[in-house]
Amino acid sequence: MNKRLFLIYKIVSSYKTMVLLLLILAIGAAYGTFVENDFGSAIARELIYNSWWYELSLFFISINLISIVHKTKMYRVKARMVFHLAFVIILLGAFITRYFGTDGMMYIREGEKSNVIMVAENMLEVPFEIELNKFQITRYPGSRSPSQFSSHVTLIDEKNSNTFKTEISMNNTLSYKGYKFFQTSYDEDEKGTKLSVNNDPGVEVTYFGYALLFLSLILNLFNKKSRFQYLIRKVKNINITSFLLPLLLLLSNSPTYADENSYIQNYLIEHKENSKELADLFGTLVVQGPIGRMKPLDTQNREVLNKLTAKSSWQGMSANQVMLGMFARPSLWKKVDIIKVRTPKLRELLGAKKDQKLLSFVDFFDDNSTYKLTTLVEKAHKLVPSRRGTFERDLISVDERLNIAFMSYRGVLLTLFPLPDNERDKWVDFKTMFNMVKNSKIKRSTSRLLDAVYNRNYSKGFSYVEDIREYQNRYGSTVMPTNNRLSTELWYNQIDLFFKLSIIYLMFGIALLIYGISSILHNKIRTSNVNKAIYSVAFLLLSVHTFALALRWYIGGYAPISNTYETMTYISYSAVLAGVLFLRNSTLALSASFIMAGIFIFAAYLGEIDPEITNLVPVLKSYWLSIHVSVITASYGFFGVGAVIALITMVLYILRDTKRPYLDEHIKQLTFITEITLILGLTLLVIGNFLGGIWANESWGRYWGWDPKETWAYISILVYVIVLHIRLLKDIYTPFLFSVLSVLAFSSILMTYFGVNFYLAGMHSYATGDPVPIPTWVYIIGGIVITMILIAYPKKNLKEKNEKN
Repeated sequence: MNKRLFLIYKIVSSYKTMVLLLLILAIGAAYGTFVENDFGSAIARELIYNSWWYELSLFFISINLISIVHKTKMYRVKARMVFHLAFVIILLGAFITRYFGTDGMMYIREGEKSNVIMVAENMLEVPFEIELNKFQITRYPGSRSPSQFSSHVTLIDEKNSNTFKTEISMNNTLSYKGYKFFQTSYDEDEKGTKLSVNNDPGVEVTYFGYALLFLSLILNLFNKKSRFQYLIRKVKNINITSFLLPLLLLLSNSPTYADENSYIQNYLIEHKENSKELADLFGTLVVQGPIGRMKPLDTQNREVLNKLTAKSSWQGMSANQVMLGMFARPSLWKKVDIIKVRTPKLRELLGAKKDQKLLSFVDFFDDNSTYKLTTLVEKAHKLVPSRRGTFERDLISVDERLNIAFMSYRGVLLTLFPLPDNERDKWVDFKTMFNMVKNSKIKRSTSRLLDAVYNRNYSKGFSYVEDIREYQNRYGSTVMPTNNRLSTELWYNQIDLFFKLSIIYLMFGIALLIYGISSILHNKIRTSNVNKAIYSVAFLLLSVHTFALALRWYIGGYAPISNTYETMTYISYSAVLAGVLFLRNSTLALSASFIMAGIFIFAAYLGEIDPEITNLVPVLKSYWLSIHVSVITASYGFFGVGAVIALITMVLYILRDTKRPYLDEHIKQLTFITEITLILGLTLLVIGNFLGGIWANESWGRYWGWDPKETWAYISILVYVIVLHIRLLKDIYTPFLFSVLSVLAFSSILMTYFGVNFYLAGMHSYATGDPVPIPTWVYIIGGIVITMILIAYPKKNLKEKNEKN
């Protein structure tokens, strides 16, 4: 009996058992995201997330953690013990919430009361009533987009003679007798509210687990007995390589013109050469964007041109020149190739060449002025988003670009004119202004401005632009940004700091990489002067990046981490921050930081990523957003740096031979550095993920919804836990295996960040039944990595000494 118990204990407390359970949880969750994509969240929950086998796996991993803590006497390093046991406490809180909590919806119309919560298909009565006095929506100026919505309610508890009025809104909840009410949605007529309600007996246990986890993870980084501090001591005295700072000027593309008739070509040349000053002045006017953000027209023009062409300029013309020309001479500009089409199949359907990326507005219509894509676009829209393939998504995007182009030709987007004494502070376009505004001066000035541009008498238009500015200041000053903010945004648009940083980062990182490897091969060390120069340049670039982020924060009025473009610039910032703070003593590690940063910012300017600064939707107006997103995206930078350092390590494996025995020591050092970056990344990812749980619970009453985005973040945690614990499997661990896993693990981050948004929702084209082709760059990168692994596979492995840490 004792032998059986000992055998069970040995299996339960085994590291191999831990890795196996983590793999089951990760693979199961990953499979669940694809099940949800194809069959819906209810099926995914039934088959995976809420299934008996998945919950049993979570129970077993808890037992495994407790057993390992006991077996390894982890209490000797208290921070390490606490953050391992914190996961068990969090799972216990989740168990209490799931099986003993209540989660439902309450629907109330204005002037009515309710004490009924709909839980699934059942009704639950609470011992008090909520009366909706008024439902209120605040919108952005001149827009239908909600800025905030709230329910003004009265809580009536007759049993306890307690009645009070309060307001429930996004990120502002009502708590009473264990129940929490969250503003979720509202009725279409805006006369009723929808409140999510929960009663969570496990919240104290869960939050206690969160607090222990956050505190112990941070303390672990500073504990002298921790693995992190052990690795820091190992790499403290690294001295590798020399330094070269390249200074290259950015080259602009030479403009080229398509084969058009001579009149259009001559017009475009003249417009390009003579309209710039007037167009730039025109761009300084204030415009009210489609969702209510007040901004310089220059910003909107750049956004529109970026949507049309995926570029910030066209044929050497600025966005202001293009937009001014499109409105003033629409019939001519409709014949100009300015609308982006991504898929060769769609280009062929429109009668263009496969390699012709830009088409004209008239290319989309036949000789009878019939829109060629009507039927295809209707079919694409009828498909649910998860069933749209690359072709269907391009169809919908092109249709949107065509509509944007049409609105640009008609000037619909040029909402430059505030309506006097309008309650909603609405601004209107040229045509609406002529119909609704009784101001002869502004009508006369706008007509003459358009005439001047149409007749190419650009010098006559300056005074008319100033007349429009005077009108804006007189009737729209209450919602206009300050002059300082406007001028700052115009300057931000012109300098294009982030793109220039991406080029400098890549050049600096590649130069350090080349000279780093070269110096290793010659077994050179870095002098103190070179060391100071490298750090000075790195710190200068980090300072510029910090300034760029602060500038965007000032312009938008919120932390710049609310969309894909902003988070990519922030991830690159965290990569550089990791290099400057933790990896500056190793040139190769520092080069990896800057290469990863450059790649992320450069990628932000590719594809369908939109750099537009927008207004926040109500649920994002929370301080939890800034904390959660900033921490979790910062971890991606550390993981990216770790992956690049691991790739560099594999390069050293390729160069390794008997004539260079000293390479083995460099490989070990880089392996230590990789592990340091992954530990920091995992610490941030775990803290950021659970901060997201707090945000979700405080905003709409649930910690976790198994949304594909959050599920893949959870999978990434499991993957990196496996990578960092693989060293405990002594019979298979080698530095080479660790480097390979560090590279491959980054694919989970790419899936979390890109895959869920851009590929998971379109794995097959249901219009044709064909699978959507995986992007070429995925094959290229995958092929390079696999080739490197095969070439680098060592004939003789390095073994890490069996250290206690």
